[in-house]
Parts: sequence; C-alpha cells; structure tokens
Amino acid sequence: MTESHSFISATLAELNRRKVLRTVGAYAVAVFVLLQLMDAAVEPLRLPEWVPTLVVIVVILGFPLVFLLAWHLEIRPDGIHRTVRAGLLSRSQSAVLFSFMLFAMGGLAYGFYQYYSGLFESGAQPQQLAERAFTAPENSIAVLPFTDLSQNDDQRYLADGMSEEILNLLTQVEGLNVAARTSSFAFRESKENIREIGRLLNVRTVLEGSVRTSGDQIRLTAQLINVEDGYHIWSKVYDRQLTDIFEIQDEVASSIALSLVDSFTGLAKKPESRTDSLAASQAYRTGRLHWWRRTPAEMQKAIEMFATALEHDAGFAPAYAAMADTWLLLSLYGNVTTVKATEKAQAMIEKALELDPESAEAFAALGLARWQIGQMDAAESALRQAVELNEDYIPAQLWLAGVLGQQGRYPEEHMVLEQAMQRDPLNELLMVNYANNLATRGDWQAGRDMLEDLLSLRPDSTLLLRFMSKMELYNGNLVQGWELANRAYELGPDNPEDIAALARTWVLLGDTEEAERLLLKGLEKSDQNASLLMARWTTLMVAQRYEEAELMLRKQMAEFGDGLPEALQRRFDFQLGMIAMVRGDHARARDLFTSAMSEEDDPAYSGDEIMTVTMAALETELLGDSQTATALLDMVERKIKRARLNGVDNQDIYYNEAVLLTMRHEPDKAMQKLREAYDRGFRETWVIDIDTRLAPLRDKPEFIVLMDQIRDDVSQARAEINALFLAAL
Repeated sequence: MTESHSFISATLAELNRRKVLRTVGAYAVAVFVLLQLMDAAVEPLRLPEWVPTLVVIVVILGFPLVFLLAWHLEIRPDGIHRTVRAGLLSRSQSAVLFSFMLFAMGGLAYGFYQYYSGLFESGAQPQQLAERAFTAPENSIAVLPFTDLSQNDDQRYLADGMSEEILNLLTQVEGLNVAARTSSFAFRESKENIREIGRLLNVRTVLEGSVRTSGDQIRLTAQLINVEDGYHIWSKVYDRQLTDIFEIQDEVASSIALSLVDSFTGLAKKPESRTDSLAASQAYRTGRLHWWRRTPAEMQKAIEMFATALEHDAGFAPAYAAMADTWLLLSLYGNVTTVKATEKAQAMIEKALELDPESAEAFAALGLARWQIGQMDAAESALRQAVELNEDYIPAQLWLAGVLGQQGRYPEEHMVLEQAMQRDPLNELLMVNYANNLATRGDWQAGRDMLEDLLSLRPDSTLLLRFMSKMELYNGNLVQGWELANRAYELGPDNPEDIAALARTWVLLGDTEEAERLLLKGLEKSDQNASLLMARWTTLMVAQRYEEAELMLRKQMAEFGDGLPEALQRRFDFQLGMIAMVRGDHARARDLFTSAMSEEDDPAYSGDEIMTVTMAALETELLGDSQTATALLDMVERKIKRARLNGVDNQDIYYNEAVLLTMRHEPDKAMQKLREAYDRGFRETWVIDIDTRLAPLRDKPEFIVLMDQIRDDVSQARAEINALFLAAL
C-alpha cells in the first residue's frame, strides 16, 4: 500500500510540476467553446451530417496528444524547451504511467470503432429502404404525428387528431402526393432526422408540429421542411382558447392545410364525398387504424368504430364500405366463414353505392368480395374502377395487385405495388406482397432485405415476422424460418395466423405432434379460421390419418349448406381427391381432381393449380385414358410456359417442371429440375413422400441421394432448434 501511495503522490506532483493538468484543463475549455460554435454553425453553413461527429472524435483523441506535449515540453520566455527530466517519478514508475496511458488510448480507440461501426451497420438497414428506385414526386409531403409538449403529457389524442385531420385534408388536393398515415406515423418519437425520414417516405417535404397546453390556452405549431436541405419552407404558430377541442382541431387543420397548399404550385381541391360530422370522420379514421393491423381483435375494434361513425352520420358511404371489407377480411384473419362474411358485406356495399355511386371505398370492397368467391374478372373490374376514382386509396391497389398475382400476371402486379408504395412506402401489407413478387420472380434476396429493413423499424410486427419466416423456409433456411415464426407466436399467441404459421413450420420440420397441439389450441377459440383449418388438414394428411381428414372436410362442407361458393367447392374437391388417391380409389380421385380444375383456357399459374391438373392426369392415365392424360399434361406445359414468360423463377416452378418431365417419361431431365428446386430451397420431405407423381424416380440412385440430403438438412435443423431450446432453459 505504501508503494502505491507514493506512486500516486509522485505522479500528481510530477503532473503539477510539468503543468500538464493546467494545459489539459485549458484544452478542455477550448474544446467546449469549439463544440458550442459547431452546434450553432452546422445548420446555417449546411455542413454534412458527419462533420460534427468527426470533430468530436478528433478533439477527444487530441487529449492524449496535449498530455504528451505538456509532459515533454515547457514554454519559457526564451522559447520552447524540453522539460527537465529530474523529478519524483523513477524510470520504472514513468514506464508504468505511460503503459497505462497507451492501454487507455487503445481501449478508447477500440470503443470508438465498435460503437460507430455498429451504428453505421445498423443504420444501413433503413437506408436500403430509402435507396429503392423511387424518385420523390415534385409536389409531395408527409405529415408526421404532432408532438405533445404539454406539461402533463396528456394531449396526445389532440396531437394525433391534428395530424390526421391535416393529412385527411391534404389527400383531397389534386396534384399533391401525400404519404399515407401507415407510413408517416411509423416515425412517432423517431430519432431519424428529417432528411432521412423524407427519403424513407419518398417525399420532398415533411410537415411536423407540436401541441402545448397551459391552463385554458393551447398553442399549436407547424413547420414545413424541405427534405433536401433540411430548411424550413413555412412555419406558423396558432394560439387558441381551449374550449371545443373538435372545433379547434377542424379550424386549425383547415388553416394549416390551406397554407401548405399555397406553398406548392398547380394544385386544386379534389371533389370528394365527405361527412359534415367531425365525430363520424374521426371514428372512421380510427377504425382504419385498427383495420390495418389485421388481427381478429383489431378487426373487431375496427367494426365498432365504423358503427360509431354511422351513428354520427348514417349517410357516410365510406363507413358502410369499411364495414363490408372488414367482414370480408375477418373470413381470412378471424373466425368467420366466407359465406357469412360475403352475406354481411354485400348489403353494406350496396348501401354505400346507393349513397355514393362514385365511392372508391365501395368499389374496392366490391372487388374484394368478388375476389374471395373466385370471380376474378369482376374483381379486377371493380378494383380498377376504385383506383380510377381515387388513386390514393391504398387498399384498392393492394387488392388489385393480389388479383393480378393470383392470375399469374406478375409484371402487372409488380407495377401496381410499386405505384402504391410510392404513396405508402412503409406499408407492411404492400411490402410483403412486393417482396413475395420479387421472390416469385427469382429475386428472393432483394425481397428479404426489404422486409428485414422494415422489421428493424417495426420489430414487433407479427405480420412481417411470419411472412419472413415463410420466405426463409421456402428458401431452405429452416432454423431462421422457425425462429421468426416462433417470435411471431410469442408476440401473438392467440392470433390464428401466427399459430398456423408456427404449426406449418413444425410440419416442415417433421414434428406433426407439436403442430397438432398448436392447431387444436387455436381451433378452440377460432374453429372457423381458414388458415388453422387448412394447416390442421395438412397435418392429418402428413400423419396418414385419412379418416379424420375426410371427416373434418365433410363437417366444414356441411356448415356451408347449399351456399358453398364455386372457388371453395373446387378446393374441397381437391382435398377429397387427395384422400381418394392415397386410398387407391382412382376413379373417384380422377373425378374429384377434374372437378377441382379451373377452366382450361385459364392462363393463371399457381402450384396448387398445377398440382390439381397433374393429379387429374395421373389418375386418368391409371384408368387407361392416355389421350386425355396427355391433353392435361399439355395444359400444364402451357401454364408453366406462361409463368416463365411472366418471370417466375422459384423452387415451386422447378418442382412442377420435374413432375411434368417425370410424367412424360424423361427421368434424367426431371432429376435435374428436382436438383435445381433443392438448390433454391426445397426441403419439404413430406411432399415428396406422398407425391405419387414422382413414383418412377424413387428407385433412381440420384433420387435416393437427394432425398437423404433433404432429410439430413431437416434433421440438422431440428438439432439446432433443440439446442436453442436447451440454451433458453
């Protein structure tokens, strides 16, 4: 202890003798002044964003340099001289002191490197979103959620209402491109700067503001900012007496919107059917916020809000249309049958069109209804009419893209989605469909990167998690796919879609018992959910429990009665045909597969359609009708060729080409296609195990090797997942 004390005392005395502490203190004061000046000069001088960071790093690293100079040199009246060496520190103590300083400098440098390299790497993810090949329109704006600056932080509802009302008014301006709320409100309390936000939202200007209350006074501020240089184009302060909140919100929002319009050129107000009831309008907008989240609970809240809107204004057409499309979506995401949903929706669609024959929302709901029952031409016509009436209505473009994609018109789907994403670039549903389009056409990595970027902004989105899981599984990344599906399930354990996604993952991994446990738990609460029912049927088929699988289908069909839509009838016929096939009832299987087929001249490509037609061809061949079987295979070839012309290049099409070549007695070419399907991620052992179309290949050594390789991949993935379970205990 004595030696340590003497070393510290000697060090302090030597630092004082050489005036090191005084010099370093003076340097610290100079640095403080410099940083204050820098903070004030960045914006006026339009300095790059990296300049302040670089200056701070340089001045911090300057401290050890100043220390060394002060230690070795001293300023005298006759100039600068080396400091006299004699002092209290011995040579060994000096070595210890400078070794410590060298170690500290190395640690500081390493800390800077780790922090800033990680920061730049994490920051590169949202930047990829910004670098999509979009050019911000000339007259474009995003309205960010206003900030609540009230002392009690209790005016957020007013701040949000102000932002939403301004946004709603701006969407009525002809020639002004307004970023959708689903994207702009993603930046609530964001630390991104305005320039980065503008690039992410694909706009040239950004409106931000704040709300502050004091007693019975309220102050609202708003600023319009140029994204390119970060300068204010326009700003204004509104002081009001805090009386009727809705009246203040309506008045100030209108004033801000008019002032903003004056900041652009060539704009005019759009003719649009609106309600005179502010309460109805706010209830409708709140309902749409819940509606976009796509969970049963959120959709139910949306219905309640749309009903509230109609209580305030029974003639508000968009609210009727919103009720209709919410019921239709509940047949996909909730616990409602398609027939019941369609019946409820149809009356509301008719009411909306009666009130407003040019309601974009009503035509969009009509298109969704027609799409769900398989009337593709009628669906496309209604949705195109909706887009023509209001090109800013994102749901119409989303569903139009879906109709085009289901028909195999992938370039058209891509174009519609890209146009929609210019208006709503961070919309999760647009993004997952866009990523799926890219993956279908062979650019899986680009789609995955986009979703990963968006997930970095919304890490709790189960929609993104389960879709990314599907993409990873589809491309052979089994462990990553399971991890994403499991994360989604942990966030939404009662959401049927999240349950079904994780169950499908377990089926792929060969654990039908775990899949069934999850599905039975989900069906206890949502016994009509389409995703859970389909996953349950698949699990029973993989487990070879065919009697239960058929009983399940018969029960579902009985619940529809005589109102079973044609599209659903075809799906049930296909499922029953699969059961007949594995039982060896070839005549019944042929009839069911034939009944499940679409019209022969239907150009649509999908894995399900190809499977239906090839199964019909196989059963027809087994019954001795080679001519009809050949005609069916020719139909399959035409569909595959159309798909290739439309850019399809994924594992699914290679697998289907392998099936076609096998059935045409070209085993070597078929094996080549199977290998290419594997190289693109195909790992579904249970599919090959029950696929009788590939029977001629099963004795080939190449086929046996490939199957062993797929099983090894699945086994390795199971082992890694089990290790993750053990690590979590």
